[in-house]
Amino acid sequence: MIPAAHLVFAVFLKEMLETLRDRRTLVVALVLPVILMPVVTLGVPYLAERQRHQRETVASRVAIVGGSFAPDLIREGEAQGLIRRVDAADPIRALLVGRLDAVVEIPPDFAARAQTGNGQVTIVFDESEAGSVVARQRLQDAVAGYAARLAELRLRSHGLTRNDLTPIHAASRSVADQRRLGGALLASLLPFFIAIWAVLGGQHAALDVGAGERERLTLDTLLVAPPSRWVLTLGKFLAVAAASLGAVVVVIAATLVSLRLGAAWGLAELRRASVVISVGPALWILIVSGLLAGFLGAAQLAVSLFARSIREAQQYFTPLYLLITLPAMAAPFLEGWNRSGWTYLVPGLGPMFALRGLLLGDLAVQHLAVTLGATALFGGLALVLAVRSLRQEPESPAGARP
Repeated sequence: MIPAAHLVFAVFLKEMLETLRDRRTLVVALVLPVILMPVVTLGVPYLAERQRHQRETVASRVAIVGGSFAPDLIREGEAQGLIRRVDAADPIRALLVGRLDAVVEIPPDFAARAQTGNGQVTIVFDESEAGSVVARQRLQDAVAGYAARLAELRLRSHGLTRNDLTPIHAASRSVADQRRLGGALLASLLPFFIAIWAVLGGQHAALDVGAGERERLTLDTLLVAPPSRWVLTLGKFLAVAAASLGAVVVVIAATLVSLRLGAAWGLAELRRASVVISVGPALWILIVSGLLAGFLGAAQLAVSLFARSIREAQQYFTPLYLLITLPAMAAPFLEGWNRSGWTYLVPGLGPMFALRGLLLGDLAVQHLAVTLGATALFGGLALVLAVRSLRQEPESPAGARP
């Protein structure tokens, strides 16, 4: 066992050194997460907050059709500077081309119908434009305010107040503290990026130690060397898994640092949340991520050893990417699936729900155990396939038939 372990370590060390010399692996695994995660976690919320602030402060351009029938309808909105009346010969056309944010249509019999409680105005807006949606909301608030003033006048004429119509008021409070909000924020981001970099981090290493060596005709030399094919496969697998796990650790650290900086800089979406992971959940997150990286590393290595060229291996990698990225994207929208035990048996889906549960603090122990066992089992099967792919000795490019 000791000589075999030394041989595995020797193969791992050789492949790892070659991997570290590959600039593509270093860029994807180390540099890209450090650059990309601040852009995603800080840049996107900053732009969203800036656009929201701009929409809240810029007056909506509104055309009133039949304004003489209700001259005070949007008076409050205009007084607050939220609505700016604009004249247009063809209001609907102006709305479609972006010169208006909304159009209000007031019928001639509006005043008479309002006296009987059937008054109605039509707000025309463009649902595909955010500014137009904001204008609709402002106009709805203005119309509601106008209706409230009319109702209050009628109530006073009968000796009543608005409180007489609403004797009960509902109050609400959230039990989610900053830690829980931070967990929800991390659960919406971190599992997806862990999945992506678990795939990308070991991609170039897997291509290089498998199909790459076959193209360079160095794999045949290794096959006649004393180490068994299990030893060669394990050494290569450890190199691929290490690259994948290294990328995952970097992306986790970059995400946490970026979110903490965003909260310190006062971004509204991040200021309410406390981005902290306790030691226990953090350890289990690393374990689940490590098993996921191991499973993907073994699968990528099996595909790379089976392929006759790097180009062919890259084509085979596409289904593997879909296996992990599609569940990672779908997991936040699959409500209730986290309570089903079979979900944690699926190779790509189980780790995503386990990571989300660990971040939210509601993962059941049995579900964690199923995830760990299933991911380890599928990783072992992928490793067996990698050994079998190495034993098949596909025809090298030099001797391949056209």
